[in-house]
Amino acid sequence: MTKKILITGINGFIGSNCVDFFTQKGHKIFGIDISGENSQNFILGEVNLENLKSFNQKFDVIIHLAGSGTVGLAAKNPELEYLKTVGSTEYILEYMRLYNKEAKLIYPSSAAVYGDAYESAIEEENQLNPISIYGRHKIEVEKISEEYHRKFDLNINIIRFFSIYGEGLTKQLLWDFSNRVRQNFNAEILPCFGTGEEKRDFVHIQDAISLIELLINAEEKFVILNCGSGNTTKVSEVLNLIVKELDYKGKLIYDNLGKEGDPKSLVANIEKARLIQFNPKINVEDGIKKYVRWFKKNN
Repeated sequence: MTKKILITGINGFIGSNCVDFFTQKGHKIFGIDISGENSQNFILGEVNLENLKSFNQKFDVIIHLAGSGTVGLAAKNPELEYLKTVGSTEYILEYMRLYNKEAKLIYPSSAAVYGDAYESAIEEENQLNPISIYGRHKIEVEKISEEYHRKFDLNINIIRFFSIYGEGLTKQLLWDFSNRVRQNFNAEILPCFGTGEEKRDFVHIQDAISLIELLINAEEKFVILNCGSGNTTKVSEVLNLIVKELDYKGKLIYDNLGKEGDPKSLVANIEKARLIQFNPKINVEDGIKKYVRWFKKNN
């Protein structure tokens, strides 16, 4: 069945991949972003009630991806990033309450809500204890969303993404490190942040979008799910894969200094997501190879 899907932050990494995926599935896509060009189904601007109403549509699904995208940005300008993340979501929830109560909201939260308290795989019911402003903003959105669900019976699904990556991503670890290798290709030593022993759960964008699709078709009225691969990968393993694919011959030296807001371990328990048939298919080695091939072709 064809659905009308509104994607905020449509020109971002997750948003643009959602467009490709759901367009191929035959759904009708609408979008809003602060970058791009106005078109019939796209609004250039902020997420607010006026812009949302101007679509003059009843959406089946709203994938709300607009907002702050990194821990670093939230730390540098917390007030502005709060408005982008929490403020924009309040507009979405009010729009749904007043004008589009039948819509299902898919919201991308983050593993940053868990903080740095866990060495083993994290379950959704574990205590939330963020060590970054970004993580605190995400918790605020989760709380407000749950309140709107309880008070107004809105249909809201929240996904806590872990280390999401894939071709087209132009920020965060893979992008930054690939560029540093390219810029220092002839150096005998390449300094790296941290210890390399930090544990992460890397989930490819194709797998992440598969969970979004599953939630769109699920019956749950309110659910919070982790989205990861369920596998532990050390940062050093990822960097070594990138080095190998870029054919860098130098040595990586870690400074053993932790970055602010950067947990030592973030790995997902995805058993709840598996209950709705979530089954990540792209392992990190194959995913990194695909990413580096894309990087070399486009940079």
